[in-house]
Amino acid sequence: MTKPHVILADLTHTAQGISALYFPLGAGFVASYAQQELGDSFTFDLFKFPEDTAAAIIEKKPAVIAFSTYAWNFRLALKMATWAKTILPDVVVIFGGPNFPVVEDEKKAFMSEHPIVDFYIQNEGEIGFVKVLQALKDHDFDLDNVRGTQTRITNCCYLSDGELIAGDVERILDVNDIPSPYLTGMFDKFFDAPLVPMLETTRGCPFSCAFCADGLKSKNRVVRFETDRVRKELNYIQARIQNVDELVITDLNFGMYKQDRKTAEYLADLQADKKWPRIVKASAGKNQPERIIETASLLKGSWMIGSAVQSTDDEVLENINRSNIATDAFRQFIDFANSQSDGSLSYSEIILALPGDTREKHLNSLRSGIENNVNTLRMYQAMMLMGTSMASQHTRVKFKLGTRFRVLPGGIGVYKFGDAEIPVVETEEIIVSSKDMPFEDYVSCRVMNLLVETYINNDLFEEVFASLEAMGIKTFDVLERLHSDMGNFPPRVSRIIESFVRETVEDLYDTQQQAESFATRPENMAKFMSGDLGGNELLEHRAQLYLELDEVANILCRTIHTILAESNLWQEETARYFEQLTAFVIHRKQHLHKDQATSEKSFDFDFKALSSNRFNVDPREISSKDTSVKIQFYHTMDQKDYIQNTMNLYQNHPGGIGRMIQRSNLKMMYRNFDYA
Repeated sequence: MTKPHVILADLTHTAQGISALYFPLGAGFVASYAQQELGDSFTFDLFKFPEDTAAAIIEKKPAVIAFSTYAWNFRLALKMATWAKTILPDVVVIFGGPNFPVVEDEKKAFMSEHPIVDFYIQNEGEIGFVKVLQALKDHDFDLDNVRGTQTRITNCCYLSDGELIAGDVERILDVNDIPSPYLTGMFDKFFDAPLVPMLETTRGCPFSCAFCADGLKSKNRVVRFETDRVRKELNYIQARIQNVDELVITDLNFGMYKQDRKTAEYLADLQADKKWPRIVKASAGKNQPERIIETASLLKGSWMIGSAVQSTDDEVLENINRSNIATDAFRQFIDFANSQSDGSLSYSEIILALPGDTREKHLNSLRSGIENNVNTLRMYQAMMLMGTSMASQHTRVKFKLGTRFRVLPGGIGVYKFGDAEIPVVETEEIIVSSKDMPFEDYVSCRVMNLLVETYINNDLFEEVFASLEAMGIKTFDVLERLHSDMGNFPPRVSRIIESFVRETVEDLYDTQQQAESFATRPENMAKFMSGDLGGNELLEHRAQLYLELDEVANILCRTIHTILAESNLWQEETARYFEQLTAFVIHRKQHLHKDQATSEKSFDFDFKALSSNRFNVDPREISSKDTSVKIQFYHTMDQKDYIQNTMNLYQNHPGGIGRMIQRSNLKMMYRNFDYA
């Protein structure tokens, strides 16, 4: 007798490029565990790309299709499930993932609104998925019989005669009972795609942040995969990965636990022997900064290390059930991250318009990050993620949260499922105002975010700001002056900022239905596909400003001249120093994505010598040279390889160069320089 076939899919949008550039780790765990527990009764396939999944549904006629969903692929999964039921009316559809309410009434409403979903697996997927498959098998795949029993299935919700039947929430006792989707070969086909491998070494989070789907009490227990398994997985990945320099560790607090050192030690051995991974991405723990520093030191700057603060305001943090590490510990943490190598990157994350946030509080959070020497601030909008307490009706009413919907960047396309061409639009709900933050202040903060992206992130102008700080001029004061003087910017830069404001204001809708209706009109869909609509405005305009680096640098230089004059610090030699220093920055950091030729330029100041002190020198204390200093700028072969691999990866992402600038370590691409 033929075994029933089960298809699992963690879909990504592909119409504008691969939106989610990662291995489907969560769905892989669920598939591997189900294969182990029920392999005698079922066959399993795992997919990521929509067209491949649709073709398999037609060919294999599965009894069950299971979708791993979140904000970025929920509508895609829903549309595919709906289509699948038209050609396979008896197929059972199972959804899972954190994109599910936490309140019972809202769970019932969700299931009623989406009747195409027969079962929803909440919390961890492995146990619930196996339990549902076993229940289906026991009832010969008769959905009415399963529902009629009203049996409470672990980690599962479904409707029976309009009543919500919700099983107890349990977590797997030993995660090592879950086979590795790498070591079982389940992920082998994904090595042929431009995808970044993901690895989980711990599961769970002891913190309870209101904006995060992992802040639920049911996820507070932290469990760990065995060290030997992690090592085998790393070896397996390294032996098969092609032209992808990155590794993502999905742990929510990497470095905070003693065992993380062993993972870092083995990664360091791989880097020394195999030159992979060049970049490690992982969320650092929120406690134990000394232990995190110890772990990070083993990776010698390859871990893009940082600390997500979200806000530095105590009231805002209390509103979202969060506490940050102490300021001194944060500063120690960031200083260490910056000291690892010339190419090391530190970052912090700040969310705009959280409950209780104001323009002043947001700017203070930005200032705090910059004054604590963070060289990249990742600034996000507050998303109302289903399954978080911040998205609850209680929080919305208490803080008078004004939300709007927009099309998720990269989350739109027309997909061919069999003979059907189906438009799909993902949307996200974001906070744009509250009782404490008018919409106008929200827009003003977004413009400041763009200036931070342009002038601060990736240490694009670190040399200039280091010299200004040595003169007693604060970096954030310069940014505020740039913000207030935007009306005087030259036309090319002004047009980019005006476009950014326009897209920030106009690409918002009152409801999800309005956003979807607008986007699916044929004339608008064409604009989304071409990139004229629907991009990530912060990343896109940041990329546009980077391509105007000459003009952006000149604006900074003119602003510095004005500040020097107003502060009675003007000297002709000092002004000339900053003019030439900005020219040095342009020559070193412009056109990294397309120009890797060696070049030379002469300066009146010895910038090579000044670099030994990271340009932390008061220019009034130095003099220009009697003879010009010729500097050679060049990339090493390792840099050229890294640039090429990064470009190859992100050219497949709808965010393109903007996403590359945000997500890669641009500092590793800056040209080296020496005396010619």
